This record gives sequence, C-alpha cells and structure tokens, in this order.
Amino acid sequence: MRQKYTITIADIEMNVISDESPEAVEALVGLVDRKMREICAASKRCSKTEAALLCALDYCSERIKSQRKLKALEAKLAMTEATLEEVLAENEELKAQIG
Repeated sequence: MRQKYTITIADIEMNVISDESPEAVEALVGLVDRKMREICAASKRCSKTEAALLCALDYCSERIKSQRKLKALEAKLAMTEATLEEVLAENEELKAQIG
C-alpha cells in the first residue's frame, strides 16, 4: 500500500511516497543519510548536492557489479543444471544396463 513519508537526509527534509514498510523506509533513509554524512565529513568543501550525486554514483556502481555477478552466477547455475541432467540421464542408462 502506497504511503507518504516525511524523511530527512543530511538535514534535508522531503516527502516521499513508497510501497515499503515504515521500517524499510527508515533503514534506507538511515543508510543514505550515513553515506552522505561520511562523504561530507571526508571533504568539507563537498556540497550536499555533490554528496547526493556521489551516493548515486556509488549505488549505481555497486548495482552494476551486482548485476554482473548475478549474471555470472546464473550462467554457472545453468551449466551445473545441464551437467546434472547429463549425469542423471547417464545414471538412468546405467541402471537400465544393469537391471
């Protein structure tokens, strides 16, 4: 169910609408707020806008890495499933030869 939330990230208050639970929204807000504060603390000349853009870039970078890893794992799984099917078929053939 869509719900309106008033959130604050890096002292910037805004309203958002989300299907997520209040706990999920709070966790996400906390994560982004901490990341922005870390970026701002590391560079005193970094504006909140720049920190937000750096957070977005970091998120996109991690997402791309995760997508690549997922594709690699899906490929490995497909190969493993194919191998399993071959082994099961071979096993059935051997059972037929024996019995």
